[in-house]
Amino acid sequence: MNRFKLEQQRKHNALRAGLSEHEIKRLDREESLNRTVFDLSGKIHRSKYPEEYCHTLDDHVDHAQRKKGINPMSEEYISSVAHKRAEAGVSPLSKNGMPVSDDTWKIAYAEAEALIRG
Repeated sequence: MNRFKLEQQRKHNALRAGLSEHEIKRLDREESLNRTVFDLSGKIHRSKYPEEYCHTLDDHVDHAQRKKGINPMSEEYISSVAHKRAEAGVSPLSKNGMPVSDDTWKIAYAEAEALIRG
């Protein structure tokens, strides 16, 4: 087991120390629900705002351009994304095509939470 997993296990055990079996089950259910909401929010975010992930496919030339503040995407794509984001009421991407705010994450999380928790 690596250090991260050991630390996670230590925190897991510390949270449950002194709790009754019923309280442990309730805590486990709540943690499972939170994980489900988080996972769903990631899926929603990736499907609604794929432009925030374009940088993951950059080659070394695109990466160098982004570091200089230049968006390597086509002007047509940049324009369509800007229009889509303006209609959605979220912050525009920066000049290099990277997100400048977490507002899209908040929207995706709220949507996932509404779907899961009702």
